[in-house]
Amino acid sequence: MAISYTHDQKFNILGEVLDEYQAWFSSVVLHVFCDAHKHPVPEVFINWLKKVSFEKIDIEGRYTEEKDRLLIQHNDLIQEISSLNKESDPASFADLSEKFRTLIAALHGFCQAVVLEEGGLDILTGLKNNAVIDADLAIEMERLSREGWPFCIGLARIDDFKAVEESLGEEKADATVKTVAGFVLSSLRSYDDAYRVSRDHFIMCLKQSDIVGGQKALERLRDILEKAAEVYTVDGKQRPLSVSCCVAAPLPGDDVEDLIDNLYVDLDQQIKDPGSVLTYQELSPLQRFIKKEEE
Repeated sequence: MAISYTHDQKFNILGEVLDEYQAWFSSVVLHVFCDAHKHPVPEVFINWLKKVSFEKIDIEGRYTEEKDRLLIQHNDLIQEISSLNKESDPASFADLSEKFRTLIAALHGFCQAVVLEEGGLDILTGLKNNAVIDADLAIEMERLSREGWPFCIGLARIDDFKAVEESLGEEKADATVKTVAGFVLSSLRSYDDAYRVSRDHFIMCLKQSDIVGGQKALERLRDILEKAAEVYTVDGKQRPLSVSCCVAAPLPGDDVEDLIDNLYVDLDQQIKDPGSVLTYQELSPLQRFIKKEEE
């Protein structure tokens, strides 16, 4: 209940933005044609942006780019509309009215997406995102320590994603990421969780599973992908779309952030063949150093 209430409160920004801009635009029109008092320039959107942290929700930098574009569009339009007077050309007024409607639609879509992302929803894939993963995994670690309920953390990476993106282009690469996200969900049970944590990486929280169960879940993901037979083209040759995975079972007292960092290391360094599933083995910092020196 408390979570829903907080979420609803955050969505109030949409109404506040629209109301303030509509009131401002109406007051400008009244000022121009009826010498009415001119309403102050809207500030609610700018003030709201100052409170938003894009660090966890903007894994591709797109929200930051969109924010910068909106601010330029916002400031330019305010200057244009604020310069309206009785001598203004009716055609220019119609043009500004259309620009205003376009800005309002863009502000609405942007605010809505950011609020949803802050609430833990990855807009692109429908999975969870970085905004909630730390809190979710902390709950599972508490259950593990208090009641001994095991769980696994799986890390999946789309193999050679740079080549995929160069081959397909950004829009089709987005569609590929969404497709893989769907496969990730298909490989999990209804009470497991999945997160998109970077452009091409996914983390899975496999609840009430030991390391064997966790490995089976990632094998299911690999099998689903193989049966789908998705391909992309590089240098005129077709390559199968594949995902490599690494899975670990935390122990009470483990630092989850360190564990995930080590999963990334093992995924990048230990997996040589695309589409492989690696069972992560905990190593001490000294063992990792020795292993790295031997390599």
